[in-house]
Amino acid sequence: MTEQPVKKNRATKALAVIICVIGVFMLVLGIGVYSYTGHQLKSQNINVAAVSADAPGALAGKPVAGPFTALAQINAISHHTALATGGKTFAQLGNVATSNGMTYNKDVAQSASTDGQAHSAGDPLSSDDAATYAARSTAQQSSFLQASLFVSVLAFGVSVLIAALGVIIGLIGITIFIQVRGRSKEKATAVAMENVKATN
Repeated sequence: MTEQPVKKNRATKALAVIICVIGVFMLVLGIGVYSYTGHQLKSQNINVAAVSADAPGALAGKPVAGPFTALAQINAISHHTALATGGKTFAQLGNVATSNGMTYNKDVAQSASTDGQAHSAGDPLSSDDAATYAARSTAQQSSFLQASLFVSVLAFGVSVLIAALGVIIGLIGITIFIQVRGRSKEKATAVAMENVKATN
């Protein structure tokens, strides 16, 4: 009669051990991804840029190697990009220049021109359109940089989530194991008491 409960306890204990192993694996994986992402960022030798001379930011000058320094760098890039582009995004800056940024890639009507004059394809860029082209290039590079840093921040967040879930899963496994072990001891004590009563 005691064989079935013993088998159930063994199966439950085995399941608890498996759950603990999974929890430890997730914890190690989360820590590993966090460390690897930080190492890759640090190897780029990026220091957090000052947002402005008056308010550089608390993390200005520190190496970008974690989620908070990455976010600080994103904020600095965004601020400097806005200054360079007049607050316009890459999509808001029209492109009328060829890939070398020296000449017009199409005819531009007077109403669509930044300097109020009509231009033909192949003409040298006006100073206003050259400035717009430069601002557009700056906005494009800024978007790439910010996107890359946001990916690293996301990687940090996911790694912390995996590690936290690993801890929770591990604790669940330990709890199950302790409860099953406690029940086994209680049953063993009850059986021993019954045997003592039977012999008396």
